Amino acid sequence: MPRHGDRDPVRLDPGNHDDPGSGRCLMEHVSMLAGESFRAWPRCTHPAVAALATQVNDRCSDEGRAALLGRAEALARADSDDPALTWRLVGLTAEATLVVRPHDRGATRRLARARRSRRLWGTALPGPLVRRLPRWAVVGCGLAALDELVAAVHALVAVAGPPGSPERDIVLVALLDSVLDAVLDDAPAPAAATPPPPPAPIDTAIVMKELVA
Repeated sequence: MPRHGDRDPVRLDPGNHDDPGSGRCLMEHVSMLAGESFRAWPRCTHPAVAALATQVNDRCSDEGRAALLGRAEALARADSDDPALTWRLVGLTAEATLVVRPHDRGATRRLARARRSRRLWGTALPGPLVRRLPRWAVVGCGLAALDELVAAVHALVAVAGPPGSPERDIVLVALLDSVLDAVLDDAPAPAAATPPPPPAPIDTAIVMKELVA
């Protein structure tokens, strides 16, 4: 059980922790809200969103992390069936960099690459096909771009302000808000009361092999 009570408000810390008694980062706190095992990668949150939220948590000041607590419930619902979601987050992060530093060449190139990759995934995996794939296959589509997402966040941090500054906190919290807005707006709709007949089976291994080739 967590040691935090009404008289001991939740405090977010950087890094990962073994248990709630030794501290918690934002995503570990989300895992507890969702009733999952204590970890930084709760199943309720898309891995790309969790990766970005973790980067934001670790690079905010103590005051900035306090502001992140209000985003925890939204993060517990931030799942997606978009196979190009990671690239979408790369694009949002590049756009945030361009707000701080207009005409930044690295961010401009990264944004163009993200938009191109999203179009390619949309062509390769149209909506009807995505809905027939298991969750692990859809989520796995974007894992190869996680390094690109982390690099995009690092580039934003480099121009967002000094470590521990309110300026950096504002930029990073705003980035997380933009990500949550995008993901929650596109969240999968609740299942229908009368589900349609199951689709014909497909060989997901073949589909994934073709996409990552």
